[in-house]
Amino acid sequence: MGCLIRAKYIDPEICIKVLNHRLRQKILHKLEVETIEKPITKKELADALGIGYSELLYQLNNQLKGFWKVKEERKKRGAHEEFIVPSSPNTVYVMLGEGATIYVLDPLANMFGKMSNGTRCDDCSNSQKVKCLERTRSEKCFSFTPEEKRRQERLFSANNRPDAPTPMDRIIGCVALKSLEGDECAVEVYEAECHFLKRIRASSKKEKRSSGSSNPVSI
Repeated sequence: MGCLIRAKYIDPEICIKVLNHRLRQKILHKLEVETIEKPITKKELADALGIGYSELLYQLNNQLKGFWKVKEERKKRGAHEEFIVPSSPNTVYVMLGEGATIYVLDPLANMFGKMSNGTRCDDCSNSQKVKCLERTRSEKCFSFTPEEKRRQERLFSANNRPDAPTPMDRIIGCVALKSLEGDECAVEVYEAECHFLKRIRASSKKEKRSSGSSNPVSI
C-alpha cells in the first residue's frame, strides 16, 4: 500500500503560533491520529483531547483554521454535524528561520521544533533508512542541480543533519531549499515497509479498542 507524505513551506507567523503553544500542538496531533481511518466531529475531538468544546472551537477557528477542513456534514436531530479531517493529511510543515535554522511541524509524529532535534525517521533502523533513501532517491522533487545540492548540504550542516541520514531529512531539505519558489514536495512511501506509519496505525487501533470508542461515519 502506498502512502503519500507531503511537505510544504509554512508562513513564519503561523508556524510560531504552533511552536509556542502546546495545546495547539496537541490538537493537530490528535486530529491526525483520530482521523487516520475516518473523519471525526469537533465534539469527539474535544473529548479525545480532554478539553472543553468551546476551547477547541476557539483554537480551530481562530488559530488553526488553515490546518483542518470539513469532510462531510450530517443532519442529526435537526442539527448539522460537521466531520473534520486535516486539510492536508500526513503533511510536514517547514519554516526556514534566522541563521538557516529549519523548523518543522510534523503533526502525525507529534514533533514540533527544530530539525536538529530529530525527525520521524530517526527511530528506524539504519537498514530501514537506507532502503527508504534508495526508494526516494528517484523521486522527481529530489532532482537538483549541482549548485542546489551544495546549498542543501550547507542547510543540513547548519541544522546538525550532515549527509541527510533519513528520507524525512531529504523531504524537509527539499522544501527548505525551494521555499522562496513556494514549491511543495510529495513523496510516496510503501506503508508496509514504513515502520513509523505501522507504529502509528497500530497505536491508534489499540487506543480505540481500549477506549471502546467508534466513529459511525465511514469514508
